[in-house]
Amino acid sequence: MVEMNTKPLSSSVAPVVEYFMAHPQSHQGPPMLYQSFSELDRSRLPDVIESISGAEDMFIESNEEEALPSAGRNTRVNTHISKNQEHHADVMLGLLYLMVGGVDEAHDLVLPYSLPEDSEWGGPAVYDSPALGSACYSHALVHRTEGTHLGELGLCGWDNARTWFEETPQDYALFDAASSECENLYVHSSFTPDEVSVLEKIKGGRKWHWGTTMDLFSFSEKTPAIREFCTDFHNKGIMMLKS
Repeated sequence: MVEMNTKPLSSSVAPVVEYFMAHPQSHQGPPMLYQSFSELDRSRLPDVIESISGAEDMFIESNEEEALPSAGRNTRVNTHISKNQEHHADVMLGLLYLMVGGVDEAHDLVLPYSLPEDSEWGGPAVYDSPALGSACYSHALVHRTEGTHLGELGLCGWDNARTWFEETPQDYALFDAASSECENLYVHSSFTPDEVSVLEKIKGGRKWHWGTTMDLFSFSEKTPAIREFCTDFHNKGIMMLKS
């Protein structure tokens, strides 16, 4: 969960979430481009993301909302936001880009807060950020979307995702929430006995956790039902981060 609840989110955010709910992401996306944010051609993305260009567009101050005429409410934020809020807003913006298929944009936005060194795509590192947990977890979701395609360090997306789940502070709240959500989806899904046998071997007699869910993704193409399970869980994970 990206900690944005100190200020109300702008109305620019809701259409992006609605777009995502109507157009859920595949658990296996296309290859990433690995270009810097400024180099990426955002005309390839849906128009719904165009109204959000940075942290200052993410949320508004309540007194400003009251002062605006009804036609202009909830459109842009007063730029007087703290560094803490700016960090979380950048991660949230990355999540919104991920929701509309902007995997590279998402990657570039979370990279400075998750990688403890300067990078070609994300720019200067931001050390000791309060958004570290959300950034690392979001970074993992970016590479989970990359799937079997080769990316950073010559690793496939799913292997990179494992790295970033490991880098996420292990007391990060979404780990338990995602585990429970995966378990809930599992018990309410219709699997054949053979599919249940495969999935139970992956679980190893334990609750689902980030490691076994990544093992699960490795088996996602085994049957249509397992593929659908992975896709549903992947999209639930993205939505949970926004909540």
